Amino acid sequence: MTTTTETADRLLTEVERQQKYLAKLPKDYKFPLFNAAQALESQRRSGYRSTASAAREIVDNAIEAGATRVNIAFERPKVLKAYQRQDSITSVAFIDDGSGMLPEMARYALSWGSGTHFDDPAFIGKFGFGLPNASINQTRLVEVYTKIEGAAKITKATLDARQVSEFGQQEIPEPEEADLPEFVRTYLDKNGLAFDHGTVVVWVNPDRLSFRTAALLREHLVDDFGVTYRYILPRVDITVDATKVQPVDPLFLTPGARYYVPTEEGGAEMTKDWNLAVKYFQDRETGTLHLARVDDAGELNSEDVDLLAVGAIKVRVSRLPYGFAEGRKGDTDAHRRFEIRKTRRGMSFVRAGREIETVDVFPKSVKDEAKGLGQWPLLQTFAYHWGVEVQFEPSLDEVFGITNDKQTVRPIEDLWRIFASAGIDDQLRAENRWQETERKRQEQVRLAEKAETPEQPTVAEQAAAAADSIIGQKTRVADHDKIKAREDLDTEAERRSKVNQTSIDEAKKAIEDEAKKRPYVIRFIDEPRGPFYRPEWEFGSRVAVMVNRAHPFYRTFYAPLIGLPNGGQAKQALDILLIALARAELAVDDEQAALWYEAQRERHWSPFLSDAFRVLQGVMTPMDEEAIDASSDDGDDVVAAE
Repeated sequence: MTTTTETADRLLTEVERQQKYLAKLPKDYKFPLFNAAQALESQRRSGYRSTASAAREIVDNAIEAGATRVNIAFERPKVLKAYQRQDSITSVAFIDDGSGMLPEMARYALSWGSGTHFDDPAFIGKFGFGLPNASINQTRLVEVYTKIEGAAKITKATLDARQVSEFGQQEIPEPEEADLPEFVRTYLDKNGLAFDHGTVVVWVNPDRLSFRTAALLREHLVDDFGVTYRYILPRVDITVDATKVQPVDPLFLTPGARYYVPTEEGGAEMTKDWNLAVKYFQDRETGTLHLARVDDAGELNSEDVDLLAVGAIKVRVSRLPYGFAEGRKGDTDAHRRFEIRKTRRGMSFVRAGREIETVDVFPKSVKDEAKGLGQWPLLQTFAYHWGVEVQFEPSLDEVFGITNDKQTVRPIEDLWRIFASAGIDDQLRAENRWQETERKRQEQVRLAEKAETPEQPTVAEQAAAAADSIIGQKTRVADHDKIKAREDLDTEAERRSKVNQTSIDEAKKAIEDEAKKRPYVIRFIDEPRGPFYRPEWEFGSRVAVMVNRAHPFYRTFYAPLIGLPNGGQAKQALDILLIALARAELAVDDEQAALWYEAQRERHWSPFLSDAFRVLQGVMTPMDEEAIDASSDDGDDVVAAE
């Protein structure tokens, strides 16, 4: 519903609206750089995508303060309100054993731009926005309890957005001596932890948590911190609600990290890595900033006033084998890996050992390519199954466009040019192609393993029967096969009569009727040393083509036709060809000639096909990849869905 005030605002001219709001200002208004109330509300809604991304700022500060452990504790409600659950969260505390802060520093730290690392680019943070920015994003009241080593008392500083007046200068109140909150003391006692020095940041009654219950927020933070701090966790313990955070490498290449498996045991493989020395400089003539690769240290001159920064950029690419990270739900490591890859699909940027962001959009326009920014793959389905990571130091922050909240990366164009010149874009397109080819191959194998004879006649079987009618000649059992054919018919009829509780004559008639309706049938056998197919008289009246799933003919030729999107017609045509061969061999009356056909099929054709198809399997995948690469030269890669 629209209020009277809102309606009136919309009816005012722009000048009238300005006059209305200026009239609200006090007569002694000093026109500060920021309007405190409006600025705080704006800050609450900007910068952080989740509670985990905001919480990273507090953890960053603890690590920079020399903490060896960071504990995140949740306060539950003592008395439930109407809308609350027992596992609801009323406060979140970040407890570290770092150096702690002097009383005035605790006060200073709650103001924007109050960092102490501006002149030292080697730190995780240096902008001085983290503590107030992240805290206000999640709550209106943040309390900071801190103590340096040897101090007699704990100091408490507070930022309370509820007390910020609409106009006038806003100051952080004087810090005061205080005890830790009760739920923090209880947590420390329960876990056998002391608070001799360090800092405790408490988000009181947070109203913008991603998850309201302890169980869900714990899982959210543990999963995020495991990836974000994967290179820092070996030296700093992070615990969330008594659950220790374990490092998680989204490329699954780091031994000891969660869900890691050695390459030789079916784990991820690092297919390529680079260590690129670069320099960031200003063009003296144009004043523009550039990044260039350094091939020789002699190119660098420490007295060059145009040289802004030098550093190394490390890049590595990982390939996940088929089935290593899959989306099928279930309590499996493969599913957990897939969930991690879902949040890290793209290029992961790691600054000073701390992940900043995974960029999921590469330069892709024709204009980008013309400018030398590379030919990058589309980040679609197959990108879940390969990973790329970029590591750099804070000295190159300007190159990577690091924002003050350390949440986003916006690299300059020269970085993409360097990556393209190093062939990183080529490697990622190759990874996409490999995943596409491998998944198609595995799908063919999966379909091949499931190949069974359907209950109803196939199109090929029906076509073969129709051809018999057209030529007016059906296949007859040769004299030398009649005795065995009768024995097989009698055996099957006796079996069916027992199962169906009918007479043997009734069972025979049913078998004969089936053969009339389906005179040809494709069946499957598994004989590792057998021929590629074998013709048989089934129950003395039906031609059965027994296709051998264990023969390379099946895996290389027959099965792929099952898996191809448009392979149905080709597969049915192949079945007709096999029926024709089986029909011809079974129709031979001369027993010596029949033995010759069998010898040819088993001793000559099948071994030849086995060797030839094995050779074909060995050379087909590279040829397919070259064909895909050639077809993609005229435009963007097109990635099919799995």
